[in-house]
Amino acid sequence: MNPQTDIQTTFRKLTAEEIGKLKQNGCTAEEWQQIEVSIDFIPERLENVHFSGTNRLGTFRKEIISTGGVKRRTGIRHATLHNTTVGDECLIERIDGHIAHYDIAAECVILHTDTIEMTGKSAFGEGTELCVMSESGGRELIIHERLSSQEAYMQVMHRQDGMLTHRLREIATECASRHTSTRGSIGKGSYIQRCGLLRNVRIGSYCRIEGATRLEDGTICSRKDAPAYIGDLVIARHFIIQTDCHISDGAMLTRCYVGQASAIGHGFSATDTYFACNCQAENGEACAVMAGPFTVSHHKSSLLIGGMFSFMNAGSGTNQSNHAYKLGPRHHGVMERGCKTASGSHISWPARFGAFSLVLGDCPPRTDSHFFPFSYVIGNGKQSHVIPGITLRGAGTLRDTGKWATRDGRSATSPRLDRISFQAYSPYTINRMCGALSLLTEIKVLLGNDTEETVWNGLTFKRKSVENGIEWYQMAIDRYVGEHLINRMEDLGNITPDKLYDSLAPSTPPDAHWTDTGGLLAPANEIDTLERDIAAGACTTIEELEKRLDGIQKKYKTQEWAWIWQQLHRMYPTAGNTDFVSAVCIPAVRKWETAAVGLNQLIIADAYKDFDP
Repeated sequence: MNPQTDIQTTFRKLTAEEIGKLKQNGCTAEEWQQIEVSIDFIPERLENVHFSGTNRLGTFRKEIISTGGVKRRTGIRHATLHNTTVGDECLIERIDGHIAHYDIAAECVILHTDTIEMTGKSAFGEGTELCVMSESGGRELIIHERLSSQEAYMQVMHRQDGMLTHRLREIATECASRHTSTRGSIGKGSYIQRCGLLRNVRIGSYCRIEGATRLEDGTICSRKDAPAYIGDLVIARHFIIQTDCHISDGAMLTRCYVGQASAIGHGFSATDTYFACNCQAENGEACAVMAGPFTVSHHKSSLLIGGMFSFMNAGSGTNQSNHAYKLGPRHHGVMERGCKTASGSHISWPARFGAFSLVLGDCPPRTDSHFFPFSYVIGNGKQSHVIPGITLRGAGTLRDTGKWATRDGRSATSPRLDRISFQAYSPYTINRMCGALSLLTEIKVLLGNDTEETVWNGLTFKRKSVENGIEWYQMAIDRYVGEHLINRMEDLGNITPDKLYDSLAPSTPPDAHWTDTGGLLAPANEIDTLERDIAAGACTTIEELEKRLDGIQKKYKTQEWAWIWQQLHRMYPTAGNTDFVSAVCIPAVRKWETAAVGLNQLIIADAYKDFDP
């Protein structure tokens, strides 16, 4: 964040005549000669101001129109300034306490506020360690202004690599140290009104703060094209709030990072929590949470604790337990991208749930359904029943996968920190479906001919669910692979069959394994290579890390097609260049057609339930 202080650099001492006018207006100073003013300074624009220490004042000539259409002249009235610089055309009125050790940029408005002060050297929340996931420690996350969801993920989830962790902490600490200062700053065009205490806070340009109770040791990133808003009764300590954020209505944050375009309000409280971009949190509570992109919790009595989530929606009364009152809150869990919890659901960590699953009931500890994405996981306190693949046929899943990109609230002209892959169907999830098919086939053998229910890896499966899961996963795989093959051939345009194989062949070797790194889908080898370079000292700055992550994101389409090409050869192993159309293209397209029609019919039937009288 560049606070854009834009402070006037040409100053002069006050004249005797100006000092006289200031005194007539009720102004006082411990030492008039320690006040410097701009060339065009107008003393009449100051009333009842007390100065101590060294202060610099800009030019105040204009008139501004505040909310309600009220006109006000710029200037300073009824305030105490200590070692403070005020830029051109600011309006500062009714400061009950004081403003101390701050650089206030041009065109700022500060009204009816108690105290804005620095109390010594501060990093403004940068470098704060959040005890995410494990409240007892061991997965600390160092926050800083340029923290991305990918860096946060690597800091927290790859602690088994000691050198990687050490290097990442060095990068984060160096980045955090860049803004350490004994002076606070308020960026150009910011608006602060009816606030209590603002202490050791760095505020970006065009930020709007109205009615905040207490902000302490923090950074508010804000830009003209991506302003941040802090509203009534907000209390925040040791924090970083990113651009485009909206924090309001009594939200309480302690040791938190709030990602770009996130909204927190309606009394929500969070401690030691990381929110990536586009999160929404209202009414409930979060503690020791790694909330990836688009994590949403709207309801009262909902507690998110000790977990990692992304693209997640918490139902009313959602709750998690992260310890058994023996060795403390050490347990944690993972809900992979796209998961939801039903109203009143309770999860005892440790547990792990597959992507785009719905969790219902009371799930016992050590529930692990990550092998079966797009499932229902129904707990009864003692065991968890799994209905594999059922959300593939749901209209809600289709709606969810289409809404995230359209609900990205980050400014298009502002740098975006988190690299997000919005795809629900990708090599990451399709790989899981392929594995689930094999597992369900094994489970079907376990069931035999006369058993209706069996337990596998602590999960309970019914025969009908297993049979349906096999069908639904196969349909989803056929649809995904066929659809991308068709799109690829359409992109080639008019091409003869003998050249089709070579034209479709990918330009990069495939990677069989994919990972979701803080919302970024990528081949596991790409992330592994980056982490090896970080550990070896070949990537040592935040700028280098950002460049590498951007490069990985840009290669998604190319690497996705390489993975699909590999799957086509596995599905049709005997096909070659000469018979590619007849042996691969035609059967793949026919499978796609059957799967697409079948899934669409199931989704439409599910959607009709919303209109059933």
